[in-house]
Amino acid sequence: VYLHGLVRDEHGKKMSKTAGNVTDPLDVMAEYGTDALRFTLLTGGTPGNDLNLSLDRVASNRNFANKIWNATRFVTRSLDKATAANAPDESATPVDYTAADRWILTRLAQTIETADRLMDNYLFGEAGRQVYEFLWSEYADWYLELAKVQLNQGGSRAWTTLSVLRQVLDESLRLLHPYIPFVTEETWQQLRTAFIDADLGIEPLEGWAEALIIADWPQPGPRYEQETANFTQLQELVRGIRAARSDNDVEPARRILATIAAGDKTPFYEEQREILAFLARLDENELQISETTTAPENALTITLGDVTCYLPLAGLVDLEQERQRLNKELANLEQEIARVSKLLSGPFAERAPANVVQKER
Repeated sequence: VYLHGLVRDEHGKKMSKTAGNVTDPLDVMAEYGTDALRFTLLTGGTPGNDLNLSLDRVASNRNFANKIWNATRFVTRSLDKATAANAPDESATPVDYTAADRWILTRLAQTIETADRLMDNYLFGEAGRQVYEFLWSEYADWYLELAKVQLNQGGSRAWTTLSVLRQVLDESLRLLHPYIPFVTEETWQQLRTAFIDADLGIEPLEGWAEALIIADWPQPGPRYEQETANFTQLQELVRGIRAARSDNDVEPARRILATIAAGDKTPFYEEQREILAFLARLDENELQISETTTAPENALTITLGDVTCYLPLAGLVDLEQERQRLNKELANLEQEIARVSKLLSGPFAERAPANVVQKER
């Protein structure tokens, strides 16, 4: 028996008919789904404390359920990218995982270990939150995007990518099943049926169970620490480039120039050239990667330890157009300053309330 605190309204007040702040769970389930409410109640609080029930959080968890549906749909609709003939001969050579494959498999192993440890200590809410973050922020936001590049390469690369997509999604659904039983069972059945019908030779080690509720609990697999560290740094670089694009209002479709000095990690970044260009919207043909380089003039610099990236401003913005925009902004500011100065030097400053005058000032 696991006891939780009192479920209060979103403002922390005790629910009562007199106060008129009672949330009927049947109404919430009808609007957002049973799993969304269940997941919110299970992960929205900490042991020993009351829980403030926010419908915004329930809506967010409904979006998470949609994310699970969409991820499953992406995987099942990608099964035509490979055939059983593309399966590698694992008895002859080890599976040729990419850095992205090794990173997501390592993060899966870490997430399983973390969830097991938290559940053993009755921290069920935090265990659910950890799986949520992994599936949404790493598998869906990163690996599914990377998988598009790898699937398009076809052959054994596509087969191995499908194998990793299946393993990570399958085991994530197993971790989430105690929290989100209906959506995970349904999507897992779709995953199971699709892979059996595709006959690619991709299945769990113990084979497909008849239902998710009786499938084996996942066990942590091998870790690839060095590849994970390198790939994590690459992610930070992509975030830095995306931030620079956003700060400079670069159109999403525009490919920009970049020069990267990667030191002894040059072979790794050269190997990730296509993925880096895809994720950061770089011009792959003009992307320069070397051990060292001279910093170009008029360039933004992104430094991540032993890796430095230079983004020429000319490739980010139209300098003349940017100059015109800034001059227009300057003229508007000068006009506003003149208006406020005139206002504050007249009767307004004496007659208006002090807080209004201070706001103008």
